[in-house]
Amino acid sequence: FFELTNFFIEKIETNLWQSSGANDVESSDDGGPAAQGQTPEGFTAQSKWLFLISAILVELDDETEVGAADQLPWYAHSLIDTSLLRQKEPEAVQTEVPVDDLRQSWRAVSERLLPRLLLALGHPYEKCRDYVASCLFRICYCHRKFLNTLRSKGNSDPCPEGDSVDDPGKLIVEKLVSITNSPEYSTFKMQRHALITARKFMVYCVHFGDCKNEFSEFVIPLIPLAFEGLEVTLGDESGDVDPSDRMLEAEVVKGFRYQVAEVSCSCQLIYGSRTDIDRVIDAIDQVSSHNVWQIRQAAANALRCIQGGHKFVFSSAQTSRTTIIVSRLLADDRREVSAAAMAALTGILAAMPLTDVTALVRKQVKVARNSIVKKRKKKAIQEEVAEATQSPDDLASAAAKEKDRSRRQQTSVLTLCASVLAKPYDTPPYVPLALAAISKHSFEGRASLAIRETVKRCCAEFKKTHTDNWEAHKKCFSQEQLEALEDVISSPHYYS
Repeated sequence: FFELTNFFIEKIETNLWQSSGANDVESSDDGGPAAQGQTPEGFTAQSKWLFLISAILVELDDETEVGAADQLPWYAHSLIDTSLLRQKEPEAVQTEVPVDDLRQSWRAVSERLLPRLLLALGHPYEKCRDYVASCLFRICYCHRKFLNTLRSKGNSDPCPEGDSVDDPGKLIVEKLVSITNSPEYSTFKMQRHALITARKFMVYCVHFGDCKNEFSEFVIPLIPLAFEGLEVTLGDESGDVDPSDRMLEAEVVKGFRYQVAEVSCSCQLIYGSRTDIDRVIDAIDQVSSHNVWQIRQAAANALRCIQGGHKFVFSSAQTSRTTIIVSRLLADDRREVSAAAMAALTGILAAMPLTDVTALVRKQVKVARNSIVKKRKKKAIQEEVAEATQSPDDLASAAAKEKDRSRRQQTSVLTLCASVLAKPYDTPPYVPLALAAISKHSFEGRASLAIRETVKRCCAEFKKTHTDNWEAHKKCFSQEQLEALEDVISSPHYYS
């Protein structure tokens, strides 16, 4: 087994493309010159060697499975003399399987194959990147099972005689996390190809790994990288850009968008350690303050999916942290981010106790009342502007106060809208209070256009979902609250 493993590793060491030194070669996914000046068929040959070594890793993974050695595969009879093994007990069969051979194979994989694969993360050929990600996953998967197998056979030191090596999972995760900041990837395409390899590694961990280990050890540390992959660096202001670069970046962004959604909706989060949920919330909290609005929007959508799928296992502290992050995103300058945060807050409030939501609504009603834009007389405005123009400090102070007022208004109004939408077919006692409060922010001059449109959509959605039993829901409102609601949802009269 070791001779076969060593043969394939030598082929990969000789032929596989790498991203360091003179072997940096730009090529499309359709093929290109290989590392040693080969013809375009070089990439096809590399993919075959990677496929074969992945099969070796699968076989090594199977041989290290506890109890797998007493059921040798059909082709083992041509490789091992099993005539003597048939006469022995099943317990003795395990002792006949050469553990030293497996240990040598694993040493070669860890010390020679793994570093070579890490240098090929930015491979220009798509199929090779897929096989590289598959091999990296198999190495992580095999390492844990190999150690567990040796420990189950009574070996307290699974790697004796100086064979101990670093955990390959940690090396792989550290290498993948540093892709965006590493000077090793000198070109744009090389870096994007490495990001695609990292995403495929996450896909393998989610779909083919053990739910208890791979998600906790490999997927969660790579969550910030998945969000960073959503950043669009080639904007319209970049000037003349190669169309192939734009297509490659669009492919990377699309792939990581699917990956973030897949991780957010995955149920594997509850199978590992109890701290995994806190680790995911920490990772999303970290990226929720990113300077790119697409990443902040993705963070809000991820929180919505994670909280919605795990709301029955969330502790009160985790729910509170999630609410704080979402509330901070409500005041975002981008309408797309604030809309995603309001949708996430709607799901959080739908699962909260009625007393807690009522207390939150009463608090936000006061904030919304104090943050509304008040009408001022023309003379007072002129005097204030004249005083502000005389002193730059006063002008900056007035701008800061206005920005703070706008943020408080947007946060409070969107929170009240989320509380209304959280109960689409009921009318809890706090709903009339919330509707009456947000109705005052639907008029021009009292709020920005985004807030006015959000209030109108919220009131229209409330009226649409309560139309069937409106007579019963109407009894929960006072006359003043009904008039405030009608002012928002009714069309203006021709003579008004």
